Amino acid sequence: MVVRSLLAHIADPVEATDRRRTERRTLRLDVAAQSSTEESAVIIRDLSRTGLLIETDTSFAVGETFLLVLPELGATPARIIRADGKRFGCEFLSPVPAGAISAALLKAPPSGEVGEIAEPAIQIQDDEEDFRRPTSALLFTVLTTLFTAAAILFVFALVSLNFS
Repeated sequence: MVVRSLLAHIADPVEATDRRRTERRTLRLDVAAQSSTEESAVIIRDLSRTGLLIETDTSFAVGETFLLVLPELGATPARIIRADGKRFGCEFLSPVPAGAISAALLKAPPSGEVGEIAEPAIQIQDDEEDFRRPTSALLFTVLTTLFTAAAILFVFALVSLNFS
């Protein structure tokens, strides 16, 4: 019997420069925040299931806990973990559902500050309104109407066959 040795190399884990546990989505969404002393308006700059970056004129202290009103989720507790002027890095006390992230992205305006949201595939002139959402709503309405008309014709055909 021949015994072969196997060579293995165990590498040290690669250190990531971004220590975030979940992917953050860049957006600009105005929401309300309630601290222990006051209610204030904040702007969410980026958002993930475990944390977010907000901007506000309210002075929060590192370690302070507050309630943030997220679309479709409501009041969600978060804690300030870092402060940089008017911007505050926060973590949620428990991860929020992925649906809450999607709802926040849908509620955010379609165009943000330069570099925050990818450019649309179709360029729209500055004086025109962004028609991407209404076009999709129109498409949905047309498809629903066509489906309803097809269903009515099918039922009419069945009824006429039964009476023949």
